[in-house]
Amino acid sequence: MDESVALLRARFGGRLPESVEALDEAAVRDLADALHSARRRQRVELEESTEASLAQLPGVLRALIRRVLGL
Repeated sequence: MDESVALLRARFGGRLPESVEALDEAAVRDLADALHSARRRQRVELEESTEASLAQLPGVLRALIRRVLGL
């Protein structure tokens, strides 16, 4: 279990709650996979919402706003 807990600590940058560290290896691995999937979905949804928001701007401004936002 130490390896999976260490992976979660590294992924989320800090100490985990004792309840998480008390989980068995399979549960910790499942939790890590679920959190990874959630972050991936969140990233995709944020990208889609950003694009939808930019689509509302006049075309002339889109390139400028993209550059300002670093997109």
